Amino acid sequence: MLNERWQKLIEVADFAFQPIVNIYTGRLYAVEALIRNYEAADFNTIDAVFDTAFSEKVLYSVDIKLREKAIHKFSLLPFAKHVKLFYNLDNRITMMPDFKSGYTCELLSTYDMDFSNICFELSEKHQVGMYAGVDKLVLNLYKQQGYKMAIDDFGVGFSGLQMLFHAEPDFIKIDRFFINDIHKSKKKKLFVGSIVQIAQAMGIFTIVEGLECEEEYIECKKLGCNMVQGYFVQRPTLNVWEIMPSYEHVKNISQNEKRKNGKISNIEKYIQKSHPVFVDSHINEVYELLRGDKKTHFVPVLARDWTPMGIIKDSDIKSYMYSNYGKSLLYNITQGSLKNIVSHCGRADINDPLDKILKIYAFDDDNDAILITEDEKYIGYLSSKVLLDIVNEKNIVDAKDQNPLTGLSGNRIINEFVANAMESKDKVMMAYFDFDNFKPFNDYYGFRKGDRAITLFADILRSSIGFEECLIGHVGGDDFFLGWNLKEEDTFEKVYAIILEIVSKFSEDIKSFYCEQGLSSGYIMAKNREGALQKFPLMTVSSAVICHGFGYQHDFDDNELNEIFGVLKKTAKASLNHIACVDLGVIKN
Repeated sequence: MLNERWQKLIEVADFAFQPIVNIYTGRLYAVEALIRNYEAADFNTIDAVFDTAFSEKVLYSVDIKLREKAIHKFSLLPFAKHVKLFYNLDNRITMMPDFKSGYTCELLSTYDMDFSNICFELSEKHQVGMYAGVDKLVLNLYKQQGYKMAIDDFGVGFSGLQMLFHAEPDFIKIDRFFINDIHKSKKKKLFVGSIVQIAQAMGIFTIVEGLECEEEYIECKKLGCNMVQGYFVQRPTLNVWEIMPSYEHVKNISQNEKRKNGKISNIEKYIQKSHPVFVDSHINEVYELLRGDKKTHFVPVLARDWTPMGIIKDSDIKSYMYSNYGKSLLYNITQGSLKNIVSHCGRADINDPLDKILKIYAFDDDNDAILITEDEKYIGYLSSKVLLDIVNEKNIVDAKDQNPLTGLSGNRIINEFVANAMESKDKVMMAYFDFDNFKPFNDYYGFRKGDRAITLFADILRSSIGFEECLIGHVGGDDFFLGWNLKEEDTFEKVYAIILEIVSKFSEDIKSFYCEQGLSSGYIMAKNREGALQKFPLMTVSSAVICHGFGYQHDFDDNELNEIFGVLKKTAKASLNHIACVDLGVIKN
């Protein structure tokens, strides 16, 4: 029997819900229940509630009462049966003397809910001393009952990777520590990108916690996170009627990013359809599917809410099929559930870019396919053969867009970059390079040496860019392009120094291409455009540089931009250092 203080807590406690949404579509996937008003029962923090309950050995009894309140309130959502409730579970409840399993199922039945509507979150808070290992016990216990499981606060505890390896949860919630200002931190991008890559290869969904601004959202989307939660979507609310089935501002930003970056994957034409089985299907259904299609070597396995759990490979059950007692043994192993013979399989969202999907496939040698989801529901798969076909097709397309002499990106990709840069709110710098006195050099020494000068400059560009996200392009002939998407901390001076280094290095390295006479005199004699012999100085390169996003944002059409570049090129060729720069924001102000 709970004492008066605990009775009061259960009476006054309430739950706020915070939405968890699909990062591409903004569609509601789940709500997390967050306990509120515990202060009215004289507790200063949430941790104090559960630590005290644990020390008094009433943790399970208190949790069950709170769990019932959360499920009851969740059932009031108009679309409750179509989304999930994420409920934080203290991993010490199994250590309570009155602990028993199965009570949640009774609660769900009372409110006409299914176990697929619930996901339990386990935190890494209690991973030291006597509590170590309890989390894996709880996670496996609830997974065996059919509930979805999530690791909360992933990355800040002591044994998250061990839990991930041994227990394979359904979700990883990446802690707010790694998300705060992630767009400004290379180290945080590296950590989150690695977590996402491992999770995706294992078929685990990733959820970003504590997302607070658009810049963080865009970076998490680039890194491949599946779902987001935080103030940027919606603050926790005590009013269930404030929870929306879809959050349009998330969807709109995602669609704008797709258009701006040109990264719509268009994988629909590749998706293969296959009749899946559910985890509670009979093994005979798997036999029939494999027997009915000789070209199929695996069967997708889904939870009843259509989220993918993995695949069953024909190679994994052949050993049972061809032995005297194999089928009987397999029936015993799979009685009531196929999960004991399910292999993990990489998964991707239909909105993911092809590059990301190919990385997921390449990350794990055991991947037989990639399962494709839309709003976390299975819609088909990409087999190994189709993925290899995509790689070949992509290589052909990339080859067509490359300059055959230098292997650098061609005009289509350059034009896309410029167009996107003009629409972007981010800081961008673009530089066009044009050789000075290239034609007389080419006429004097021949086109082979002219080609060598061009490839020399391409190599200088590759070795001097100095930024992670940079497009190196070859417009054609002796015209080149560099484009940078800059970080907030990057400055004009940093980019200018790189441009100056490129211009100076080419002017120095090209000297080795001249004969002794030309080098000593500082010029060569060649015909000008009118056909008359003329002295031409040693070749150099000039650069016209445009900054966008350093000043105020303004729209420029193609004609205006070309006119600006034309003026800059002339200015650069006439200047002592062969560089001319302008900030588009300054021009318009």
